[in-house]
Amino acid sequence: MKRRPHLRNAAVAALIVFTLLAFAIQLPPPLALAQAAIVISPTNPTVSVAPGGTGSTTITVTNNTIPGAVDRTFTITFTGPPAGLTVPNPTSVFIGVGASQQFQINATAASNIAPGVYNVPGTVTGASAGGQGQISLTFTLVVTVTGATFTPTPTTTATVGAPTITPTRGPVCRDGFEGDDNPASAKVIDINTAQERTICPAGDEDWLVFGGVAGKIYTVDISRMDPGIDLSLELFDPDLNSIAFNDDFFNRDPANPNPGDIRPRISIRIPVDGRYYVRIRDTAGRGGVNFFYVVALISESYGPTPTLVREICQDLFEPDGLPEQGKLLTSNELQEDRKLCPAGDADWVVFFGKAAKRYIIYTDSRRYRGRNVVNGETQAGADTVIILTDRDGVSLIDFNDDIPGGNSLDSQIEFTPDVDGFYFVQIKNTGDIGNQFVRYDLVLLLCLPGQTDCGRASVPGTPVVPLTPAPTGTPDNEFNLDPSATPRPTATNTRVP
Repeated sequence: MKRRPHLRNAAVAALIVFTLLAFAIQLPPPLALAQAAIVISPTNPTVSVAPGGTGSTTITVTNNTIPGAVDRTFTITFTGPPAGLTVPNPTSVFIGVGASQQFQINATAASNIAPGVYNVPGTVTGASAGGQGQISLTFTLVVTVTGATFTPTPTTTATVGAPTITPTRGPVCRDGFEGDDNPASAKVIDINTAQERTICPAGDEDWLVFGGVAGKIYTVDISRMDPGIDLSLELFDPDLNSIAFNDDFFNRDPANPNPGDIRPRISIRIPVDGRYYVRIRDTAGRGGVNFFYVVALISESYGPTPTLVREICQDLFEPDGLPEQGKLLTSNELQEDRKLCPAGDADWVVFFGKAAKRYIIYTDSRRYRGRNVVNGETQAGADTVIILTDRDGVSLIDFNDDIPGGNSLDSQIEFTPDVDGFYFVQIKNTGDIGNQFVRYDLVLLLCLPGQTDCGRASVPGTPVVPLTPAPTGTPDNEFNLDPSATPRPTATNTRVP
């Protein structure tokens, strides 16, 4: 009679043992559990830092959704960074199940640390409320020290007389022109000379300045560029307005264009006397101890109009050479600093017209007049033509060359739609003439009912001044090109609609 309870107890015990064994077999080891519960992206984060500087990167930590997952507070700790590197532990962050959070990792390098790659061990630890259920996962932070700070080594300045310039150089991060990271610290480059410089560390910018004479043609050319960098050139006028830009210039030899030539070049006829600034930087923010280049400034006197670099012609609205590329022009909007460049350029816009409303669209080139005023109402070279088409972008509705009854070569069309819809407008220059100096503003006015003075204002708007501060310091005497010239007033940020 007692055997049945014994058998039953034995069966229950066997079931319990089997269940425990099965659970033990399926239970992952602690490391596997952490790898399943914690997801780090990237798995081996990297950060680049210059000697004496600080670099940063981000790590995304995910509290993965797995059986038994709970909300946890995650902490990242770094142990044993090598001498000369400081990697602070970021602040702990609470992460719910299935959620992700980013940690910012900062690395600071001492000024005397040697360049190279350093591995810093890190640990991500997650603990639930009360410190229970703690899991950890290790990873490696890879810190690249981009270069060492040395005493600047003088670099050679070579006269531009031969196609190949081979100044001597040494493996240093700082060239003889640093610091030159902003307009105020820009270093002078003389005409018909070349300078060897380096883009180092990553993200470095080099600024140059030269004295430009109105009417003369100047070429800024990267004649040599080491592998690993892709430089761009940008030219600024004395008020730090950007007036030219180029990334790649493949047409150095028009008879043999080379699409693989990514060295930039800018050729431009200087509009007014003054100090002109050049910014050189890598398009992807790269830099390092071996990223050298040679920049040359060439003066071509009062020669023929230079071959335009395409990027010089680009305004903020390009591409807009076809009706389907036309940019939206809203009612009572002023689109500033448009260019008719290169020759044959056509600008298209599209606007919404409401039936029975009165619209006036016009060009205004007055604010871009040069110093030598010939026709007070027009910028040199600008004689715009406006063409208004129907909603199909083809059917002609109206055409105007010069504003009726005005002393101007700008154009203006008054239009009252019969039906609602999007209408197209094309702006061209008479004779298809175009260059980087033919600039204009485009305005669309929606007139009020009964308004009689709706149209182009008698005074043009004031050009917008860039937010980049003007350089400080005493100008070099060599740039006093015209001692008799009256100093120009300082521009302000005030705009007149």
